[in-house]
Amino acid sequence: MPQTLKDNTQKITVLAKRQDFLRVAGAQNKWVSNSMIVQKAKMPQQGDSGIRVGFTASKKVGNAVMRNRARRRLREVVHQVLWEKGEVGHDYVVIARTATLGMSFDQLIRDFSWCLKRLNSDKNNDKGGKTHSEGR
Repeated sequence: MPQTLKDNTQKITVLAKRQDFLRVAGAQNKWVSNSMIVQKAKMPQQGDSGIRVGFTASKKVGNAVMRNRARRRLREVVHQVLWEKGEVGHDYVVIARTATLGMSFDQLIRDFSWCLKRLNSDKNNDKGGKTHSEGR
């Protein structure tokens, strides 16, 4: 059973460096929902405590105001869900889609929980999720 953040003693930090985003994308472990794409990779050996999360919204989502709103919504969803369902020692990247802006907040939480469940399951080891090589 993977170790999760059950208490608030461990911290969720934010990914800021492009190198980290590329490493997570290179792991080719992602799950796609209508409102977001969630990518996951094992954290480098330097610090295996806690969880790190990065947020992305491309120009396809909309203008700067819309992209910032999408990132704010995703940040709050991650803050509410990742404490219970995230795996310690992993990095996550959450990518906004155009539907992120129009969905209800409860639906965003359900989508993110579903993505985490699929990514954290042992079934995903047989490539049950979408990878970069399978296309979009």
